[in-house]
Amino acid sequence: MPDSTNVSAVVTVRLTRELERRLAREARRSRRSRSEMARAILEAHLAGPVIDPHAEARRQSLLASAQDADRETLDFIEHAGDPRGWQ
Repeated sequence: MPDSTNVSAVVTVRLTRELERRLAREARRSRRSRSEMARAILEAHLAGPVIDPHAEARRQSLLASAQDADRETLDFIEHAGDPRGWQ
């Protein structure tokens, strides 16, 4: 009986020449096939956004700086700050 976990689908995607060159370059650089590279890129993108800690800190800093007074800022940081991913 065939193993259904190894069944894959073939998807045809049209790429511009520049995008195809970039994909091929990245595949060569990482010593992978273009298909492996395309799968890895799709999996990473579909898994959700990668949060850049610097960008997230800046986002939260801008939110905190929009508060009017120091006490409001401290309250905001304590209660409304977004702690996702922070240890």
